[in-house]
Amino acid sequence: MTFAKTELEAMAQSVPSWFHSIDFGEGVVTKGWKPLPHLEHEVETFRLPDLRGKTVLDINTWDGFFAFEAERRGASRIVALDHYMWAMDPLLHHNYWKECMECGVVPAAYHTMPYYKPDQMPGKIGFDTAHRALGSKVEGVVAEFMEMDVEGLGTFDVVFYFGSLYHMENPLGAMRRVASVTKELAIIESEAALFRGFEHHALCEFFESNELNADVSNWWAPNEKALAGLCRAAGFSRVESVVGPPAPNEADDPGVVIRYRAVVHAWK
Repeated sequence: MTFAKTELEAMAQSVPSWFHSIDFGEGVVTKGWKPLPHLEHEVETFRLPDLRGKTVLDINTWDGFFAFEAERRGASRIVALDHYMWAMDPLLHHNYWKECMECGVVPAAYHTMPYYKPDQMPGKIGFDTAHRALGSKVEGVVAEFMEMDVEGLGTFDVVFYFGSLYHMENPLGAMRRVASVTKELAIIESEAALFRGFEHHALCEFFESNELNADVSNWWAPNEKALAGLCRAAGFSRVESVVGPPAPNEADDPGVVIRYRAVVHAWK
């Protein structure tokens, strides 16, 4: 089924708050918190393999941009899984977070807020709308990855684990779950830290509250060595750093902590 431009525009406008900017075609792009050029740059930096005929799992998909990108690239089956962000009203969540920032108040745990409604899944509207607009065959699965029966989920040739690891209270347990559903390759993108002068040590920065981006759901920032070690300890045989720490800068003070977004390819 194809839609006219006016219909696609109406679909895009029907979602109160988009996280991903998704191209519906006919010149219609959703107004996501992440602009489309930014997302396209992420796709490029992630160095996705040839997905034609592959099975793909996108963990914590949110609006589903990367799941739909896998479909566009010819994957034979794609599962888009989420729970946490689908359970939240995204607009109310953003307003609450912004208000806390402006007032200098530490937010409460998001799942304790009245806009967290796992019985209604208000945050799934973006994915569902994009799914319909694109005529997609991506399979949406409502489940909390850290609590679900992963054996029932099955295994996939390629697993996307983007923007999730640093939100996990138990990062090694999370990576073991990722490994258990991966046949060939997992691509992990995460907040990371460079501890200048300690690059040869596997270190993680811990955030007890909202120190990272004023977000109480952020817990860890591993350095490059720790991230690779987490992958190997979880059961991956080979790890390639695709996006590593910034190059040394003589102006940096010894012991300085520099945060960046790391990308690794972890192979079974």
